[in-house]
Amino acid sequence: MPKDELTQTKIRYGFQSPEAAVFPPIIVLENTNVCNLRCIHCPQAHGYPERQDFHAHYMDWEIYKKAIDEIAEHKINHLRFSPAGEALIHPQILDQLAYAKAKGISPLNLTTNGLTLDNPAVAQGNKIPGKSISDRLLELGVDIIDISLDAVSKEKYESVRQWSKYHRVWGNIHRLLYMREKINAPTKIMLSIVDQPESREELEAFVNYWTPLVDRVIVRPYLENLGLTPGKPDTLVEQLQGIERWPCPQFWKRVTITPEGHIRFCVVDWLDKSVLGNLETHSIKEVWQNAEYERLRGCHFRRDYQAAHDMCGPCTDWMGMRWEWGFEVAVGAVLGQKEMPSKPPVLNVLS
Repeated sequence: MPKDELTQTKIRYGFQSPEAAVFPPIIVLENTNVCNLRCIHCPQAHGYPERQDFHAHYMDWEIYKKAIDEIAEHKINHLRFSPAGEALIHPQILDQLAYAKAKGISPLNLTTNGLTLDNPAVAQGNKIPGKSISDRLLELGVDIIDISLDAVSKEKYESVRQWSKYHRVWGNIHRLLYMREKINAPTKIMLSIVDQPESREELEAFVNYWTPLVDRVIVRPYLENLGLTPGKPDTLVEQLQGIERWPCPQFWKRVTITPEGHIRFCVVDWLDKSVLGNLETHSIKEVWQNAEYERLRGCHFRRDYQAAHDMCGPCTDWMGMRWEWGFEVAVGAVLGQKEMPSKPPVLNVLS
């Protein structure tokens, strides 16, 4: 790559602020890899839990506390509870969220499938009388609850989000909206649908139904999760054929912390091949600034993806990770920090 082209790349791509070079602005926290659903666009439905190297994990409290204590020392864009499993089935989820809020971490985002929002709230091992999980989430002041829904009709929903219950989830969402209004809670509510062939016919109806009711509706691209989910026709890999590949923004924007306390550079690396450290032996800051991270960033700057990591060369998931349109855009918009359109800008495909 010519020197002037590399310079232009560094201006366009890189850390969003001096603070981001010191500590990752986005933390994705996986508190468990166990899920209660088998959604067709997720590795959980394609043999992930049946792998010989799979072990069910629920994040240990001491590991969690170490992560939160360090994160609280820095100003971040957001902390996102978005595990490989379902965040709400961790037995200490409400204690985890309460601790993060008590440490002043904000915004705090919880991604969930919504199925167990009506379960009894449990704190410090005891049920809270008369309270459901959704009641407690609102009382704790969780900044954003992001519910993955993926369809409109009962038939389509239960075929896409297998093992779930349509009426229970719809009831949970509407009750959450009702309770938020009743107690005037500041929590923002987002709903999402994955753009995939099996449910595309309901995409427009989904957006039209939920847009007036919630704070933001997100249409997520279908990703192949480094080969753990199958390729599908007319999804990103086909739609962006011929597009010039860009450096993966994860290296400059976020880290993922696994239930075991591993610190990964890749959010879709369900097999933990991108681990660069562990909270038992490293701080997040140390890993973010270490030599291997810098080497990886340099390879992506130079578009030498194969040299970066074995996963990076054949990866197609980068297509769903745009610099100007990451999940942080939705977070900023839903919190009123900036106005953003509902759809990302159109990419120019090379001929």
